[in-house]
Amino acid sequence: MSRVFPWRPLASIQQRPSAVLFDLDGTLVDTADDLGAALNHVLRLHGFPEKQAAQYRPMASHGAKGLLQLGFADELAKFDFGKLRQQLLDYYQQHLTVHSHVFAGGEQLLQQLAQANIPWGIVTNKPYKLAAQMLREMPELQDCKILLGGDSLLQRKPDPTPLLIASHQLSVTRNRCWYIGDAERDIEAGNRAGMLTFIAGFGFIDATDCPETWQADYMLDSFAELSAVVTTLI
Repeated sequence: MSRVFPWRPLASIQQRPSAVLFDLDGTLVDTADDLGAALNHVLRLHGFPEKQAAQYRPMASHGAKGLLQLGFADELAKFDFGKLRQQLLDYYQQHLTVHSHVFAGGEQLLQQLAQANIPWGIVTNKPYKLAAQMLREMPELQDCKILLGGDSLLQRKPDPTPLLIASHQLSVTRNRCWYIGDAERDIEAGNRAGMLTFIAGFGFIDATDCPETWQADYMLDSFAELSAVVTTLI
């Protein structure tokens, strides 16, 4: 995503972070094809046409609800939503990391943070059980210092509480913490928590989204850009 909006230049970052927190789907890990496969499995079960990657990819950050709304459209109201959701999640759990991978440059950034003794963690709205399984199945995520899922607390993003809990558990002050996400709720939560916020412009951002209105501090075109900044700060 090219910069056409007046976000701050990354070169303006002058302070080393005490910790870095990431959203998971569409930010740290590209999970779109595994989520799309789970949606298409449910669609096949009920005789609906499958969706192509260009259709399901922008919805991959919106969880089971967003995916099912995409797949069933106006027909969704005729079904037991809870049953459809469980069918999707059951298939997804069994095929969680078939196609999923860390976004380009992400593994190098995580290694860089570890070498600099900067702890990093994940705050996601994904169910904790699935997020924890993903961490177990992806060795490059093993250094995660804290993981909070959408059901870990009573609150979930865009509420800032999960981010505040994460920074507290990492023993860092919130204004020295960075939060990176690809959805408006991520940026809202990070801003309300008083953290430095970054949009993952390479993530699951739909053409109908308006990231210029999210009030993020920075826009990232790639993790390599952030690695370059971190290099100057350590």
